[in-house]
Amino acid sequence: MDSLFWPVLIVVSKWGIYAAMIVLLGSFYWQQTVGGCFESGIVMSAPSLIAWSIIGLVSVALQFFSQTGMLADDGLQGAVSSFMMQIVWSTGAGDATRWRAIGFVLAFFAILASSQNKVWKASSLVMRLSTATALIGAFLFTGHTAEMSPWYGALLTTHVLVAVWWFGALLPMRKACQHDAVDVLLPWLVRFGEQASVLVLIMAVMGAVLAYAIVGTVHNLLFTGYGWLLMGKVLLFCGILFLAARHKLSLVPAIHTSGDVRQFVASLNVEIVVAVVLLVVTSVLTSLVGV
Repeated sequence: MDSLFWPVLIVVSKWGIYAAMIVLLGSFYWQQTVGGCFESGIVMSAPSLIAWSIIGLVSVALQFFSQTGMLADDGLQGAVSSFMMQIVWSTGAGDATRWRAIGFVLAFFAILASSQNKVWKASSLVMRLSTATALIGAFLFTGHTAEMSPWYGALLTTHVLVAVWWFGALLPMRKACQHDAVDVLLPWLVRFGEQASVLVLIMAVMGAVLAYAIVGTVHNLLFTGYGWLLMGKVLLFCGILFLAARHKLSLVPAIHTSGDVRQFVASLNVEIVVAVVLLVVTSVLTSLVGV
């Protein structure tokens, strides 16, 4: 079997985990935050969210078996070796697998419960919070931060939480623009921009601290594959930051003046594409250090 098969599958499965987590937690958060008739216009339908919870669960399984397969180095037979599975299951990667699997299963039932009576809807909120705790908390069990001070774990989870909040808003925002409810949409966009001004700065600072802790030296940044990928991620982040600033300072005020959201949607589509590429680079980076 090709030596790149397992590493590529790990990256693909990790991207699936990240994408599913962002879509689900983003939809949960914005559905809870933006109520009323506008709510149904910004989040995916229940069947779509259920599909994403299944994608997340399948991605978790693929990542686990990819890790055992790469460790065994014995083709598909090695990937399902009970001995190798026990080894991986007993490590931080196994802990992360358990928590992510629990998170996506909880998301699945939270979506089902949200369409039932008031009692079930109340339990759905608890399950959504538990989903977020499990999926975000899973990051504490792998990578360099698992061996560092708990402060680095706190930085990592906060960094991930803000990233999920930001990227998780992109699809609901785009969907909301298609409903032409400008009078309801505009205050939400303004409020989101104000919150993002603070939270994204926090995310950037925490990401920089974590990157420095992992890379260690300027030499490692400039002369290693990880360093080059990290610089690529920073450039993509700067690009998406520029688009977000343009939205806040130019395009959102233009909506207030003209009521036309087409230019904003076009720019938002570019931001979504950049976010997808950024997730790919992040998946490669975290595969190199096991986050």
